[in-house]
Amino acid sequence: MRPSKKERLAAIDIGTNSVRLLIAEVEKEKVRPRLFTLRMTRVGEGLTKGTGLQPEPVARTLGALREFRFLIEQYGVRRMRVVATSAVREAANAAGFLARVKDEVGFEVNVLGGEDEAYLSYLGACRALPDVDRGIVVDIGGGSTEFTWPLQPAAPGSEISCTSIPLGAVRLTEAPCLLSEILTPMKPVLEQLRGYPEKTLIGTGGTITTLAAVDQGLASYDPERVHGYRLARAAVERILFQLAAKNKDERKEVPGLQPERADIIVAGTTILWAILGSLQVPEIIVSEADLLHGIILELSQLRKEF
Repeated sequence: MRPSKKERLAAIDIGTNSVRLLIAEVEKEKVRPRLFTLRMTRVGEGLTKGTGLQPEPVARTLGALREFRFLIEQYGVRRMRVVATSAVREAANAAGFLARVKDEVGFEVNVLGGEDEAYLSYLGACRALPDVDRGIVVDIGGGSTEFTWPLQPAAPGSEISCTSIPLGAVRLTEAPCLLSEILTPMKPVLEQLRGYPEKTLIGTGGTITTLAAVDQGLASYDPERVHGYRLARAAVERILFQLAAKNKDERKEVPGLQPERADIIVAGTTILWAILGSLQVPEIIVSEADLLHGIILELSQLRKEF
């Protein structure tokens, strides 16, 4: 590995379904990835039962973080930030988990609020898409869904509005509900967005990127073909019904679908289908860049070492 003259930054997201690492450099306010990897540890498994973070998912997550620490050292990262989102911020025993991460791995974890998560996802997504400098960013995660948009549609640099809904692919899989019950917590934000003049939707998160890969029938995941892909509402509906008709093992054979997502993809797709139908938009632009890219961009503006 050749040494880089540019400062290398790292961002880690401890999400409900996966733990992700991005190592990157920033050039002219653009994130240049050097390494991206993830582990499906599902730290939020069983959280809907109200029993907190469970020992096995916690152990898987700690193992992934140890791997990431090794990679960060190998890549000569100078500054980093580790965040946790929906599952950790809601778990009653989160403090014990955060203490273990610090003691056993050496990472200080910042637990993001829903609005902070939404803002960083917006920052990452909009800076990465060519010819798209504003829009409504929808981020479907394992435990929550975030909506972010500029308060003034014609001014990309204006203040933004962020809303986080406690509804995600893992949560809905573990606690299934009717379509009306899915829409109920999203109703206030969807009503607000129906009157919003700029109807460009930008989608981030594993559910949406996976659907872009499935729609293209990708035998192996190709970020370049996923990023910027225009995923039609009709395609989302078609894929939803096709996947819902299959069992988990049959879904694992679907091109473009990671086997680890086979049990939660129907729930995640249902959330997206409900959003697109409610807003009556024909498509959503898929972005590979998200929360991690937003963290990297923020880090590049800071001098403090984490």
